[in-house]
This record gives sequence, structure tokens and C-alpha cells, in this order.
Amino acid sequence: MKDRYSCEMDRLEPRREKLDELYKMIEGGTEMKQAKRLSRRTAAVILACAVLTITAAAAAVPAVWETLQRQLGAFAPYAQTIDGAVCQDQGMEVQVLSALSDGLEARVYFSVRDVKGDRLNEYLTLRGQLEAEAIPKAEGLGIREVTAPTSNFKLLSYDPETRTALFSTSIWYVEGDEPGQGARLSLAGLTTREMTVYGEVSCAGVTGETLDSLPVGEEAQVIFRIDSIDNSPYTSADLPAEPVVLAPEQNPMPLEGAEDIWVSSMGFASDGCFHIRLGFGEGIDVPLYGSGEGQLYSDLLPEGVDDDRRYTFQATLVPGGVDILYPLIGLEDLELLQPGKARVYGTCTRPGTELEGEWSIAFELEHHRSVTLDWTGELAGRQVERVTVSPLSVTITSNDGGGFARTPLYAVKRDGSTVAAEPGRGSYSNRAFGAGAAEPVWEAYNTWQLEEPVDLEALARLTLLDETIPVHQS
Repeated sequence: MKDRYSCEMDRLEPRREKLDELYKMIEGGTEMKQAKRLSRRTAAVILACAVLTITAAAAAVPAVWETLQRQLGAFAPYAQTIDGAVCQDQGMEVQVLSALSDGLEARVYFSVRDVKGDRLNEYLTLRGQLEAEAIPKAEGLGIREVTAPTSNFKLLSYDPETRTALFSTSIWYVEGDEPGQGARLSLAGLTTREMTVYGEVSCAGVTGETLDSLPVGEEAQVIFRIDSIDNSPYTSADLPAEPVVLAPEQNPMPLEGAEDIWVSSMGFASDGCFHIRLGFGEGIDVPLYGSGEGQLYSDLLPEGVDDDRRYTFQATLVPGGVDILYPLIGLEDLELLQPGKARVYGTCTRPGTELEGEWSIAFELEHHRSVTLDWTGELAGRQVERVTVSPLSVTITSNDGGGFARTPLYAVKRDGSTVAAEPGRGSYSNRAFGAGAAEPVWEAYNTWQLEEPVDLEALARLTLLDETIPVHQS
């Protein structure tokens, strides 16, 4: 029984100390002996319950837990495992699995699993938000929700065998606020019908040949109009007098980066203008302009055309796709067009699942402590007022005017090895604005996220712009 238990639990990757604790219980450890010895049947029941308790903290599905461990990488030992944060509605189970948090950011990992069918896929998107509590710097008392809860959910993986998706989402704490423990994940809906499109195609093969064209009937649906572009100087008066679209499949080619959408025909139509006709896979559709369901956009990325003409287009529905007209790009622009690319981006819809429901999970966050360094002074011509370091990030408050935000920072360990930190979110303000001062007085808050965690006890110094910040922890 012990061997079988050990094999199963090693596969699910629970904490080692939990295994040891349970082994003692099964074998009749000290506490169990004081009560009574267990029969094999009773031990099996306790064992099953213990397995459920431990694996609930790891993940509902072993494959998802394994994927999460790969996503965390070197940060896995620093991640918090969250117990019992699970709920169901509409046959969908949502479970908060883990979090990685300090005074700068709380990154939360959670799964969505279809427990009653096969309604999910790799196109799953969610509607909802993550909220967390913080003690405001300005007030210093009480707990409040962070003023900007996140609704940005990133799909990390989808496992069709277990019908489980793994997501991450992050919430950023306001400068100086102390993060609280309370957090809540709330979802109100999910869909697999939304399809994000971002694709590019080279214009190198475009020639001066006029491609076969078809007239546009009065019943044609224009899904994006030339005069719908904000601040565009162009109107419907700039459109060709005789509207046409390209005939399909004249020079088909893939649209790199877009699935189930391809370039059916591309070139100059009989109206003398440049067109791209897109083909759609079965069930793919594009929302009409003004429908509130997203939109499909296009522009050109040629080397020579760098004015509003490359953003000016009109898109018309055609059988099996969309024809995109660039009314201001003509044959005279061929040499400028050929070295460049055309880009298509936005959202489409596809057949799939759409559910509304209520999934709300409250849980507690454990934060890695941020240490304020016992150092202030001049750094690369800026006056630094405060530096904080956690195993995950670095923050600097200074009078920087913008240079810090584009510069990597390095954490140097006592053994001489270094860990890079990339610039993250920050803020700038001019304290002299509106006071009539001749020169700005900058107040900057810059952040960096470490590429791998750093044990603060092993940290010797930080380097930025080839200058050193000594680490003397207060």
C-alpha cells in the first residue's frame, strides 16, 4: 500500500513533507498509536481523503500541475500553493492553484475545467476580474481593494484529454501601498468563439498586372468604412467611382500568424487600387462595424508609404471572406509597395461555446517581503531616494526623467554571478507642473522584474547604467 501510494503521489508531485507525514500515519506513527491501530480498510479511507486534500492544493489535473511547474521554472520554489480555492457553475470548474507575489505584483495561476462535457478548446477567453487588497500609502490604515483590478487573462495551455485550461493573470500594486492578504477571482462568462487575428504577408509578389475583378452589388455589406477612422482626412468621396472586389483564389498565399485565414487574392483591381481578398475557414466570420463585437483592421507596412494612406482602407464582405480596399494606393505606388508588408489584425468569430455564469473564489495571498536598502544618493546623474528589493523585483524612486525606464538592471550575487532584470511598469510626474517653474522637477517610480529569483541573503549589489547600488539592508 505504501509503495502504491508513493508511486501515485510522486506522479502528482506533492510536497515531500506531506508524504512523510502521511507515511507515519499509515504505518501507525506516534499520534496514531496513542489512539488505536487502524485496519487496512480504515487506513485506505484515510489515505484516499488525504490524497484528495493534498492534490487539491496542487491541481485538479496532474497534467495541468506539470504544465504550471514548467511555466514557473526557476520561480517554482517561490510560488505559493493555494488550497481549496475552487468553485463550479454551468458544469465548469474554476480552481485557483498558485500565486507568485511581492510588493510590486501578484501573479495568480488558475485552471478552468469542463466537468460535464467537451466544450472548451485552445481559443478559450474569459470575462471577469482579479481583485486584491492593499493598505494605501496615503491613508496608512485599513484595507481597500486595489483601484485597478485586472481583467487581462492569459491562456497558458489547454489539455484536450482532461478538458482543462491553465490561465495566469497579474495585478499590480500602487507605488508604496502595502499588499494585503485578501484576493478574489470573479468570472462572469467564457467563450471559445472569439478569435484574435494578427497576420502579415509580404507584398514582394505584387505586380502591375490588373487582376480579375467583380462588381460590388448594392446588397454588399461594408464592414469597415473609410470615414470610420478617427481623425482621417479621407471620406467616401475618395473611393473609386465603380466599386469592385478581387475575384477569389488568383494568387493564394498564407497569412503568417493567422489561423484559418489566408490571402485569397492580392494586387491591383480594375479600379486601379490595391486590394487584398482574404479567405476564411468554415464558420469564421467578422463582426460588422459598430456591432460592439470587435473589428478586423488592416494597414500597410511599406518602406516608402509612411503617411495616412497606408491606414486608409475599406472592407467589404464577400463569399467566404473579406475584400480590403486601399483606395489611396495605386499603380504609381508599386515600387514603394513591393518591399513592404500588409498587416491584418483584430478579432473574428468562430463556432464554439459561449457561457454566462458566476464563478467567485476568495483566497489569501502570501507575499515575498520587499526590503528597503539602506542607501540613497546619486546614480548616473539622478538623485535616488529609495530602493527596494524582493526575490522577484527591484523598485527605485528618483528624479529620473525617463532614462531608467529603458535600461536593464543587474543583481550581482556574492559569488559574482548576475541575474538580469528587465524594466517593468513605472510612473513619472512633474512636481513643478502648473507652478510656473522654468525647469521640470521629475518624480519617478521605476520597476524591474528579475529573470530568475534571487535570495536576498546572497545579494551583494545592484548595477544600473554601469553604476553600483550597494546592498546594505536596513
